[in-house]
Amino acid sequence: MKILFVSPEVSPFARTGGLGDVVGSLPIELKRLGIDVRILCPMYESCKKLPTNRHSGKINIGDLKKSHQASILESQIGETNVPLYLVENDFLFARDGIYSDASGDFQDNVQRAFALCRAALKLNEIVDWEPQVFHTHDWMAAPLSPLLNASPGIKNKPRKRSVLTIHNLEHQGKGTYDEFKQSGLPNDYWGSSFDYFGSMNLLKGGIQHADKITTVSPTYAEEIKSEAYGCGLENILNYRAADLIGILNGMDEKLWDPQNDSLLPTPIDPTKPSAGKKTCKLALQKEMNLPLDSEVPVFGVVSRLCRQKGLDLLIKALPELMEKTTAQFIVLGSGDSEEESAFRLLSQKFQDRIASHIGFDDGLARRIFGGSDFFLMPSRFEPCGLAQQYSMRYGSIPIARKTGGLADTIHSFIPHEKSSNGFLFEGDDHEDFKSVIYLALKVFKDRKTLNMIQTNAFQSSCSWKKAAKEYAKVYQWAMGKN
Repeated sequence: MKILFVSPEVSPFARTGGLGDVVGSLPIELKRLGIDVRILCPMYESCKKLPTNRHSGKINIGDLKKSHQASILESQIGETNVPLYLVENDFLFARDGIYSDASGDFQDNVQRAFALCRAALKLNEIVDWEPQVFHTHDWMAAPLSPLLNASPGIKNKPRKRSVLTIHNLEHQGKGTYDEFKQSGLPNDYWGSSFDYFGSMNLLKGGIQHADKITTVSPTYAEEIKSEAYGCGLENILNYRAADLIGILNGMDEKLWDPQNDSLLPTPIDPTKPSAGKKTCKLALQKEMNLPLDSEVPVFGVVSRLCRQKGLDLLIKALPELMEKTTAQFIVLGSGDSEEESAFRLLSQKFQDRIASHIGFDDGLARRIFGGSDFFLMPSRFEPCGLAQQYSMRYGSIPIARKTGGLADTIHSFIPHEKSSNGFLFEGDDHEDFKSVIYLALKVFKDRKTLNMIQTNAFQSSCSWKKAAKEYAKVYQWAMGKN
């Protein structure tokens, strides 16, 4: 099979979150299965230091209004040397941000999305290779499927297929009818595919036209067919339900290995973690200026601060938890200014119990995973979630809301149940969240049960191997579709 990933992000060169991590990891595992997989991504400023080879020739990736010539540069990622094609057009892509800058979203994002997709469809004009399946990711690559379906086929050649992966349905790519007309797509695609209450919706168009649609966990695939989680696209997702598949994301277990993580103060051996966890915990308390006490339960947070992540529930719960428990809380994150201010104020008021670091620091994130006893993820929705997988990998027991990938990866504690690897709650109120924290604190005193849950967390499989095999099946299904 020949598969081309088409994505606005690829880790570690250009990423804003989980999408980039998936595109930077999954192809490596697919290649190990013998699949000829390659990646196409824009050439951002952050990619310009990569070692590349320039292919001769140029392609037009512009629309009906304006021509844009692009070059293709080639690099590689990962141990398996997956080819990475970079679309070079400085006017459209040579920016520090992927979707936005300090002034907000780029005003030409729709044109940039269509340009990326045209580059993928014309890649074979530059490179002596062409895919059987285009694997597109999120709204910025979603227009490829309708562009592909609108292009004439070549006689006696199988039609190329497309698979669209939805990483977060909340981000859909909005535009105008005029921008749709500039795209050159057939007029009837407006009403049947792109029209969303008079605006253009790129993700909707992709969902309508992709041969197969995947999302990043089985539970999320079910949730997004409901009004509560469908972000206005639940009707079309129900219409395409037979072609909608949920595949749980994996993680790079070599990059996230507590026995070989140079950013931890000491290795953590999952088969006998107590010594390593204790050292990491005391070092974390010292780093965050909290009293050193290995017997005090430590709760960690590593997250964007936004409504989706539900950390306003923690803000509301903390005053009572300060009064009724001895637990310490460490928060690393940035985003919503009100939540940032709230965590700053709480850490000032309870200096020996709450520590916050506003911003992001990969080393500190890893030390929170390694040094905390519990990891908090009260997300209102979570398509897959990687942080809970990282926390379990490092022996920090997750406490999360039962949604999306959190529900698929965390087996909630039930007394006398031996498969538990964390705690889940089902409500959306801070009282529900507080109740599960109190339950975790009760279990913390029962070392035998706590050790069992932690052992299960360490043993939770998070590799990309299973996901890669499932994606290989999806490509076969797409290719076999009439």
